[in-house]
Amino acid sequence: MPDAVNYKDTICLPKTDFPMKADLHIREPQIIKKWIDEDVHGKMASSDKSQNFVFTDGPPYANGDLHMGHALNKILKDIVVKYQNMAGKRAVFVPGWDCHGLPIEMAVLKSQGEKAKTLTPKEIRALSRKEAQKWIDIQMEQFQRFGVIADWKHPYKTMDFSYEAEIVRTLAQILETGCFYRGEKPVYWCLPLQTALAEAEVEYREHKSPSIYVGFDLIDKDRIRLEQTLGIDSGLSKVQFVIWTTTPWTLPANLAIAVHPDFDYGLFKATKGTSDTNFQEPLGVVIAKDLKDTFEAETGLQITLIATLKGGKLEGYSANHPFVDRQSPVLLGDHVTLESGSGMVHTAPGHGLEDYELGVRYGLDIYSPVNDSGRYTKEVPQWEGLKVFEANPKIVEALKTSGHLLGLKEITHSYPHCWRTKTPLIFRATPQWFLKMDDDKYPIRRKALEEIDKVRWVPDWGINRIKGMIENRPDWCLSRQRSWGVPIPVFYCVNCSEALVSQAAMLRVADAIEETGIDAYHDIEASRFTSGETCSSCKSSDFRKGNDIFDVWFESGCAFSAVQKKREAMATPADLYLEGSDQHRGWFHTSLLTSVAADGHAPYKQVLTHGFVMYAKGQKMSKSLGNTVDPLEVIKKHGAETLRLWAAHEDYSKDLTFNPETVQRLVETYRRLRNTMRFILGSLNEFQLVRDEVPFEDLLELDRWMLSKLANLISACIKSYESYEFYKIYHAINQFVTVELSSLYMDVIKDRLYTWKRDGVERRSCQTTLFYVGETLTLLLAPIVSFLAEESHAYFEKVRTGSESADTVFVKSMPNLTPMWQNEKLDKDFEVMWEVRSHVTKALEELRNTKVIGSSLEAQVRVEVPPEFFAALDPRRNELAQYFIVSKVDLTSGNALNISAKRAEGEKCARCWNLRDDVNEEAKFPGVCAKCVQALA
Repeated sequence: MPDAVNYKDTICLPKTDFPMKADLHIREPQIIKKWIDEDVHGKMASSDKSQNFVFTDGPPYANGDLHMGHALNKILKDIVVKYQNMAGKRAVFVPGWDCHGLPIEMAVLKSQGEKAKTLTPKEIRALSRKEAQKWIDIQMEQFQRFGVIADWKHPYKTMDFSYEAEIVRTLAQILETGCFYRGEKPVYWCLPLQTALAEAEVEYREHKSPSIYVGFDLIDKDRIRLEQTLGIDSGLSKVQFVIWTTTPWTLPANLAIAVHPDFDYGLFKATKGTSDTNFQEPLGVVIAKDLKDTFEAETGLQITLIATLKGGKLEGYSANHPFVDRQSPVLLGDHVTLESGSGMVHTAPGHGLEDYELGVRYGLDIYSPVNDSGRYTKEVPQWEGLKVFEANPKIVEALKTSGHLLGLKEITHSYPHCWRTKTPLIFRATPQWFLKMDDDKYPIRRKALEEIDKVRWVPDWGINRIKGMIENRPDWCLSRQRSWGVPIPVFYCVNCSEALVSQAAMLRVADAIEETGIDAYHDIEASRFTSGETCSSCKSSDFRKGNDIFDVWFESGCAFSAVQKKREAMATPADLYLEGSDQHRGWFHTSLLTSVAADGHAPYKQVLTHGFVMYAKGQKMSKSLGNTVDPLEVIKKHGAETLRLWAAHEDYSKDLTFNPETVQRLVETYRRLRNTMRFILGSLNEFQLVRDEVPFEDLLELDRWMLSKLANLISACIKSYESYEFYKIYHAINQFVTVELSSLYMDVIKDRLYTWKRDGVERRSCQTTLFYVGETLTLLLAPIVSFLAEESHAYFEKVRTGSESADTVFVKSMPNLTPMWQNEKLDKDFEVMWEVRSHVTKALEELRNTKVIGSSLEAQVRVEVPPEFFAALDPRRNELAQYFIVSKVDLTSGNALNISAKRAEGEKCARCWNLRDDVNEEAKFPGVCAKCVQALA
C-alpha cells in the first residue's frame, strides 16, 4: 500500500508566486514608477476612443503638504477618471494648481525676515513663483503616492504664462457684457493683509462684540413736528431716535437712520428703571412698537407708549449725530427687520452693503474714514490713528458720558473672519473693480440661476446650496491690492485719473503675458498697451498702469477657458467637476459666474460634492486635539491601498471619519481581497483558458450559480460607478467576496479543486469559473484598489493568453454583463440551499462540541424540509453532500425544516477524507474511494 505521503503529493493544492505578503511600502512605489515611465495615463486615455469624458481638476493651492482632505478629493477624482476610461470613454486627467495669492506671498515675506522690507514687487513675484513651484513639486509626488494616474508631465498651473494670459483674455471677453465696473462700495477688508476679500475667502467664527443702544437727539423743529403729527403735547423736552449696533466703531461714519415704511413705530416715555444710563428723565424714545419688550429687557429701561405712527411718516425727519457735528436724516428701507434691535437701523454707507445701497438711492456720500490698516483718518480727529476695534470702548464711554448710551451688553455671535489670518474683518468702502450681478442688459445672477437648473448635482441637495449662495451674493469684487497675482490691465489717465477699460489694450497685455509672464505688464511702458487710446474725459493719450491684481478665485474660475478650451480631449462644458462641499461658495461658485459672464453658460454638466474628513462622528481633525492624520504616514504604515479603500468605503456625500478603528477594518478588507486573489490564482496554477475553458453550457450547476452572482455584481457595480456611489461598490464587492465567494462557493469547491481528476470537466469547470471571477473582480476593483488590480492583472493575463503581458489593467475595459450568466431561478433555488446549509452547519457544530466528530466530512445528515424547499433541493440531492461538506445526506419532504446529524458510516478515504462505502474497491489504489481512484488512474 502506498504511504500517505504519496497520496498527499497527488492533491492539487493551490500554487502561485503571487505574494501572500503585500509589502505595499515596497511594491506600490515600484508600480507608480512603472505607471509614470510607461505613460500609463497616455495609454489609458488613448486617442483612439470615439467619445470623451471631460473632467476638470479643481486646483489645490500650492502651499504646504497634503492632508486627508486632499487625499479624499484626489482619490475620488482618480476613481472617476479610471472608471470612465475603462468604460470606453477618453478621460484625460490634467492635474492643476492654484499658484497666485496671499498665502504664498506672505510665506515668502516671512521667509525673508528683515530683508522683506526692501524687496521690490518684481522680486516678490520671482520669489513667489519659486515658492509655488517648490510646493507643486512636493504635492505632485505626494499625489502620485496616492496611486493617482494623471498627466503629471503636463499639469496646468495658474502661473503658467499661457494661463495668466487667458485670465486677462477672459476679462476682455467679459467687457462686452458691460458688467465690469469700478465702484467705491463696502467690501470685506482684511486688516493684517490690507486687501479686499471675496465671499469665498470669508469664514464665520465666534466673536465678542459690544451690543449697544444709542439715542440720536431729534432736532427741535422735528420734535415739534412729530408731536403735531401725532396730535399730542407730550411734555418731553428731548426725544431720541434709538439705533442698535454691535460695531460702535462705525458710528463716526453714520450718515442716516433707516426705518421700515410699513412698521408701527412708537413714541415712548422712558425712565431709567434698572439701567445704568446718563440722561435726564423723562426722555422720549422712538423705536418699533413690536420691539418694546426686547428693548426693555436689553436696556433695563422702563418705557410707556404715548402714541404710534407708521415708519413711512418718519421719512425726512432728522436727528443730531451723538458726537459728530452733523445731522442724520431718517430714510426708508425694506431691509429693516423686527428680529432684534430697535427697528431703527444705524446707516453708514461706507461700512455696510445694505447701508451702501440705501445711501446710493438717497444720494448719500460713501463715507469711510478708515485707512488700509484699519485706523481712523484725520476725518475723525478725536480718535485719529486709533485702530477701529480698539476704538469700541472709547466710543461707548463717550456715548455714556454724553447721555446717548441707552443700553450696553457684550454678546458672542457669528462674525466674518479672514480664512487665512483668522482675524475679524471689517466692511470698508474702497475703490475696487467689480463684476455686476444684476445688470439690466446682461443679468449674470439670473443667467447663473438658470444654468444651475440645467446641471446635475450629486448629491441633489447641492442645487439648493449653490442657488442660495448665488441668490444672495453681492457684486463680485475682482480686485486685490498685492504683488503676487495677475494684474487687472486697467489704465488711468495721468492728467485726470479717469480709468481706461479697453478690450484692445487688455488683449495686447494678454499677448505680452503669454510670452514672458505677468512681469511683462509691469516692465513694458503703458503706451505700448494703450496705443491709439484717448481718455474719455480729457482726451489725453498719456496713461499709467493700475496696480490691482485679480482675485485668485477669478483665476481658478478661468479653468473653463484656460484648460477646457485649450487641452486635447477637453471641452466646455465639462462632464464633471468634483470637489468638497465648501466649494459651493468657492470654485463651483466662481467658475459658474466666470463662465456665465464670459460664455453665457455653466462650465460643467455635473457637479459632485464630497464631505469633510473627521476623526470621529462630529469631531473635526485639529492639531490642538492631537487627532490629525497625515495621509503619508498612513501610506508608510499601511499602504496607499488603505487610503483608497477608505475613500470608497463610506458615503462621501456626508462627512467621512478616519481613525485607528477605521484603518484596522480597511486593512482587514484589503487582506481579504488579496488572499482571495491569491487563492484564485493558486487554483489556476496549471490552467490555461485557451486550452482548458469549459463552455458555459457544460459548467456544473454550482459554477453557473457563481457566474449568475458575478453577473449581478457586475450590474450593481457598473450602475454605482455611473452614479458615483462608490461606497455601494465597496460594500457589494466586500459582501460578494466574503459571503458568496469565500464562505460558500470556494468553501464548497475546495474538494473538487484538490481531489478530483486534475483535467476532468468537474475541476476545469470550477477553474473556468474562478478565472472569470478573478478577472472580473480585478477589473471592477481597478479604479479603487489600483495597485492590487495592476498586480493581479498580470497573472490573469498569463492565465488567459499563456504568456506574460506588459499591458496595464487600465487599458482594459470594464467587464460586460453576460446575459446568459444571469439566472434568477437558479439564484432563488440556491438561496434555499444556503439557508438549509446554515442550519446543517449549526447541527454539525453541536457534534463537534460533543467530540462526536472532528471534521464535517465525518458526519452524515438527515434533512427534512417543507415542500417549497424540497422542490429546490430534490433535483440536486446527489450534490447536497458536496454543498454541505459532509459525507452523506438523506433528504426527505415534510411539514417543516428539521435537521439531524450523526457520525457517518463507511470508511474514511485516505486521500479526500470523505467517509464512503466505496473505499478499497480498487486494489491498485488501496485506501481510497472510487472518485479518488478515477483522479489517480
